[in-house]
Amino acid sequence: MTNNIMTKSLLGLAMALGLFASCYDDKGNYDYISEDDAAGVVLGALEGTTVRANEVLNIVPQMKGGEGDGFSYLWYTLSSGTYNVRRDTLSQERELNVPVNLKAGKYTLYYQVTNRSNGVFRSVEAPLTVTATDITSGWYVMKEIEGGTDFDYYSLDGNKAVSSFITTSLGMEPLKGSPVGMAFLDGSYNHEEEGADGKTTKETGLSAFHILTTHDFVTLNGSDFSLLKNLHQEFYEAPSSFNFSHLFIDSSLRAQGLNTDYCFLINNGKVHTMGSEIGKWGYQGAGDYELYPTLVGCFVSEFAYDMKNQMIVTCSTDGTVENANTLSGGAFTDFKDKDMKVSALVPHVGGFSAEFYIVAKSGEDGRYYVADVTTFPPYICEATYYEYASDSPLNQAKILASPQTASVIYFAIDNKLYMHKVTTGEDSVVKTFAQGETISFIQNITGTDKAGESFNDIVVITNTSAGYNVYQMPMVGSAGELQTDVAPAYQGEGKASYLMFRQE
Repeated sequence: MTNNIMTKSLLGLAMALGLFASCYDDKGNYDYISEDDAAGVVLGALEGTTVRANEVLNIVPQMKGGEGDGFSYLWYTLSSGTYNVRRDTLSQERELNVPVNLKAGKYTLYYQVTNRSNGVFRSVEAPLTVTATDITSGWYVMKEIEGGTDFDYYSLDGNKAVSSFITTSLGMEPLKGSPVGMAFLDGSYNHEEEGADGKTTKETGLSAFHILTTHDFVTLNGSDFSLLKNLHQEFYEAPSSFNFSHLFIDSSLRAQGLNTDYCFLINNGKVHTMGSEIGKWGYQGAGDYELYPTLVGCFVSEFAYDMKNQMIVTCSTDGTVENANTLSGGAFTDFKDKDMKVSALVPHVGGFSAEFYIVAKSGEDGRYYVADVTTFPPYICEATYYEYASDSPLNQAKILASPQTASVIYFAIDNKLYMHKVTTGEDSVVKTFAQGETISFIQNITGTDKAGESFNDIVVITNTSAGYNVYQMPMVGSAGELQTDVAPAYQGEGKASYLMFRQE
């Protein structure tokens, strides 16, 4: 019996080895083809686009193959948002040429080509924005007019300009106070509203405009400019007084593919953050502090300067304000130790490891310094101090900005635009505007112009008795030089002091 079992076992092993060998020797008797070959079509990429609701959207797809009765075509959209995602079919033709009968909002557009003979399909996708307005990409200039603050709009393509949009186009009263800031949230805003029947409706994934002045605040729907919230609706519990000085949006997570923005504002020297659930601002961050009116974004870890306690602090997304620590542990106390009297905080390099400048006079030795502060969020790496002359015009500056690509600070005094070289302390006049033309705004803005060309400009706003001028001065080289022989890109009525550039 034992011999029979051993014989059967050896026979089974031999058969298994033979089967393995036959599989190993099988060089393949199959025809492998790619999905593109099976589908019989190769699709080119779709580009993101913006279209007004009910307007005709025409797209001629870039494709190789896929022609004739042997193929079917499908254009459809999926709505954005965290729930109740909706699918809408736009067309079953090879080319898209139909009115877009969709509600204003953010969508993903899909194009699918299917081989009828085998059911294999290929598809491409791209973002689609449907608006109820043609106020989209372009320049938004906040200005003071009689009765408060409004803004002018200039389209990126140069074909449209609207003056005093809030009062003329929306029929609203001007916002109280002077311009502070304006921001566009691209599909990341949530809103909750109670109807006349007492039912609460929540919308997610909205686009929205925050418009902030020293004493007022509104949020408008980014698709149709309807009012979402007025000043007292902005907060879970409104502060006892309004003295807004800064609006900041941290969009660093978008680089990771997340449609998330963190929103911060400073009121009476205290920070507020916006909850993501229903788009309302929370209580002021607790603590005995007074923030300089500028935040520095650093990958979900915002830095600020506490003027009262002479400390660099971090502001978290939940409103917590804490002293910034060093990499080696413990609070970064340089400015307190040196009794620094800070006059300005100037953001320099954004991104994961942000860098910023602090302009200050040392109470320890009476000298003037620009501190170059480097970070590794949420830590301070180091501060390098560059001394400059006590009679430098930088000490008089109230309007300052720094580009990301040069170690300089641009600043304004009356009609003169200066450049301060941080490492050498050298000051030079970059441009002198006409007498009576006063600089009110400086910022480094990058983007793509109407011709599709990239730009990297220092944008300056000046005011005269007749109105405002907006200049775009291209940066030249890497040392901060500017092309200054430019005419105003935009001109308007009123006293302007803030500009937002929006590009989709």
